[in-house]
Amino acid sequence: MNINAFFRFTLGLALAFTALPAQAQVNAPELICVANDTLSWQAPVNNCGPFNAYLVFGSQNEAGPYSLIGTVTDPAQEFFFHNNAGAGTWYYYLQTDADCPGEPALSSDTLDNLIPLQSPILSASVSGTAVVLSWEASASPEVVGYIVSRQEPGMGTIVLDTVFGNTTYTDNTADPLNRQETYFIEAIDACGNKSLVSPPHTTMTLAADGAVDPCQRSVALTWTPYEGWPVGSYDIFEVAPDGTRLLASTVAGSETAAAFNGVNTSGTYCFAIVANQANGSNTASSPELCVEAVVTEGLTTFAATNATVSPNGIEVTWAWNPDAALAAYNVQRAFNGSGFTDVDAQATAPPLMPNNTYTDAAAAPSTGSYTYQIVATDVCGAPTTSNQVSTIFLAVDAQNGQNTITWTPYTNGLGVVQDYRIFRQLPDGTTTDIGSFGPNTFGATDVINLNDPGQVQACYFAQATATVDLNDTLSVEVVSRSNLACAVQEAKVYIPTAFSPNGDGRNDTFQPFLQFGVPTAYQLTIYNRWGGQVFETQEPGKGWDGTSDGELANTGSYGYTLRIVQASGTVIEESGEVVLVR
Repeated sequence: MNINAFFRFTLGLALAFTALPAQAQVNAPELICVANDTLSWQAPVNNCGPFNAYLVFGSQNEAGPYSLIGTVTDPAQEFFFHNNAGAGTWYYYLQTDADCPGEPALSSDTLDNLIPLQSPILSASVSGTAVVLSWEASASPEVVGYIVSRQEPGMGTIVLDTVFGNTTYTDNTADPLNRQETYFIEAIDACGNKSLVSPPHTTMTLAADGAVDPCQRSVALTWTPYEGWPVGSYDIFEVAPDGTRLLASTVAGSETAAAFNGVNTSGTYCFAIVANQANGSNTASSPELCVEAVVTEGLTTFAATNATVSPNGIEVTWAWNPDAALAAYNVQRAFNGSGFTDVDAQATAPPLMPNNTYTDAAAAPSTGSYTYQIVATDVCGAPTTSNQVSTIFLAVDAQNGQNTITWTPYTNGLGVVQDYRIFRQLPDGTTTDIGSFGPNTFGATDVINLNDPGQVQACYFAQATATVDLNDTLSVEVVSRSNLACAVQEAKVYIPTAFSPNGDGRNDTFQPFLQFGVPTAYQLTIYNRWGGQVFETQEPGKGWDGTSDGELANTGSYGYTLRIVQASGTVIEESGEVVLVR
């Protein structure tokens, strides 16, 4: 809007006011502005009595005293020229002189003959492809509007618009995505007086330096500094697809670069920088910038699922997401809490198998517990270590007709044990479930039937059932088996002190009696009183019939030695005398 049109607009507003109802006071003219020592006003409505004059008061001190410097007797006149005002600042106000006895005379606003005070810009903030400008209202009461200007490359400063009744303006003709935009504000009054130009404010631009590093998984952001007020800090925002801004980091106001390190998957990432005024509450936004990121897919699922004893060693299993960009992996083992060492190292190539198995044939699970972990190295050279998983080590001790079984806990950094089950396995292959035990129980007792030779040797293994969390939404159930541990009850040997080989079928042979069990080695030797050997056998079921070299041995005492080797390796040795009676 040009200045002439602005004046016509202002005068139109003045004439549009409707008459006010009669009041118990004398209304003053509305003092609009002062230009070149000429005061302009809008005539008031007074119905309390006849009009006499408009009284013009002035002073060169805002606080007074004010004196009458002019009288206007024409009620339709709406201006007054202050003749001989001279140099310096003058302050003016108006009153109406009317024949309204007893009614107080009101005064107009007090205006000076200075140009309007400046309107400082608060911010120039980018919104979409436009710039939203906001400023403080001028402290001068005569101000009726604001002239908004922008610096145009190659053209200097151009006026964009004149704003009335508002202190914000949206510049839809700007190009803030590609350049910095600089703005100015001037306050104007109804007489056309303009304030000094406000200090300019300049928008920010935002750029991403280079392509997104697929290994670093970061975006390097740079921006031009915001100009207009001191910047205390810059906020770096990630802009969600719905437009929500998520604060990623904050840097000092002296910085104009930052790295966004949250590029976890390939896709579009959008950003904005917001400048925060130092020692103030104003903010200004840069344009939003979107970049396409292609990154190496990480391990969203990576879990050592189980370690269990198998016939060929210890079987280790793990799971990972097949799209992970991996270059190699190492299976690592520790024994009874010792340090980890590599037991298998393999290069990988896509596509990966989601579930993987390695059998550690070199492990000796009957000697202790083994712990395993997997170290995966991605194509960027960054290693990731899985959770740890440990086997169960079971031991058994045979004492006095019962076997005492103990085992170490099954552990998995991502798993929870539900229960343990203990199984007995006999030499004939028979397997019996002897009970279920809670996750915090690590011992049990199995009573042996000493009258059953088949139970002289019993072997045991433990089996743990656990739930393992592969990721936040997926779990699997695993079963881990311990080593097989065996125990042999010590045989009870009964040796007669005498026998009578009379052929009556009763006590005819001298033969030690084994309560149960079949020894792996057996030797019974009989000696006469002079130490000569009269009998020997290595067959547990064969006894001495009282003969020597085919002849009946003499009645009397004979010495014996007995040596038994059990299946467990235990050696039983006995010696003594037996009496032969005829």
